[in-house]
Amino acid sequence: MLTKDLLRYKTQNGQIHPQFVKPTDTKLLAIAEQLIAVFEESPDKPRATLLETSKHIIDSTAGPLIIKRGLEKLLLDRTEFDTTPNEELIAFRQKLFTETSRLLSQEQFENYTDYTQAACGLAGQCKVLGTTEESRPEGAPIEVADLTAKLYADLPSCQPVLAFKTLSAEHLLHRYNTAQVQGLLLHSNSLTLKLADSMTAELRQLFKYLRFNQLLSTIQKEKTENNEVYQITVDGPLNLFYKTKRYGMNLANFFLAVLHQPKWELTAEIQFRNKQRYGLSLNESCGIKPISRQFLAYIPEDIQLFQTMLRNKTDDWQIRPGSQFIPLPGDFYCFPDYQLVHKSGVETAIELFHPWHQGHLIARLNTLAEQTDVSLILGVSKELEKEPLIADALAASVYFSQFGFTFRDVPTIRTLLPILNALV
Repeated sequence: MLTKDLLRYKTQNGQIHPQFVKPTDTKLLAIAEQLIAVFEESPDKPRATLLETSKHIIDSTAGPLIIKRGLEKLLLDRTEFDTTPNEELIAFRQKLFTETSRLLSQEQFENYTDYTQAACGLAGQCKVLGTTEESRPEGAPIEVADLTAKLYADLPSCQPVLAFKTLSAEHLLHRYNTAQVQGLLLHSNSLTLKLADSMTAELRQLFKYLRFNQLLSTIQKEKTENNEVYQITVDGPLNLFYKTKRYGMNLANFFLAVLHQPKWELTAEIQFRNKQRYGLSLNESCGIKPISRQFLAYIPEDIQLFQTMLRNKTDDWQIRPGSQFIPLPGDFYCFPDYQLVHKSGVETAIELFHPWHQGHLIARLNTLAEQTDVSLILGVSKELEKEPLIADALAASVYFSQFGFTFRDVPTIRTLLPILNALV
């Protein structure tokens, strides 16, 4: 993902236009190949060495600095560093500082040189530092330079590279263009997506990806001159007051699934730090190719856990991730998190509302207020239930009293089974 300072865009007449690069640009492809080669050779090297080598390429090649730094950032996102805390080193550092502080308080040092020599002597007695120098007698002081280098060997700049997930230069440029859009979506108030009503596997996968990222949307069908389209409206992170960073990342990742659709039209409202709002408009002709695979059979861990819990409690119900639309009044639709089938043939679905779904929950309760034939169970996060407005709405909802439950991290079978059994 690209940070705000690495985004390239222009604004004109209230619209914001991301500045894409050409994935066929030979000069950029050459720079991308050089950077990728540096990262491919980085395993076992410290982070500082990797960044120094990468900076040399950035400084020595022609082209906009912001693009090259953006490419470097995307490659760093694909790099795994050893961030495991060195507990032995942390303990030694505390011991060394405590002891030298005690000696300082006793005014045993006439100058800084005496102090550093004492610190090196203490370090030489420790098994953590200085044990690799075979020529140094055990317990002898280590050199000042060695102490300086090794005392903070667990700093981020010293963390070794464990692995790098490589890619082609052309793929990196496509990923850069995608990241330009994702970076803007992190600053969005809302997003609207229009898709052809094809009911293809790609479309169903898009809605699954929407749900797996815990993004709730308003889904409505619109009739055009030629066909019908789905209009999907999703809240942006700036329109929320709860964990907006996590939600923004989920929304940005959702854009990856949009790119797999044959025809799409996206509009969003972008706003940087409460300044002027700009409109973002893109469609499939923008030239960005999909940079990820369709996740197809992928099932998130929380859904797998819920499936396992249900199987352990009852054989009467079978559960699977949501895959079909449920029509609601007013030409609205719901794409549930789970779909369940009883051995008798009775079917129902579950829609979950997380802490950032306050507006959508109120709208859903209003939609279902007079309904008796919609087979949809509502699960509401206990964090969301703490909101006075939500608590009052749930208490007043006849529908929720019959077909609703609350949950903490994931739904529990104890609260769900009574509702399921009442359906049969």
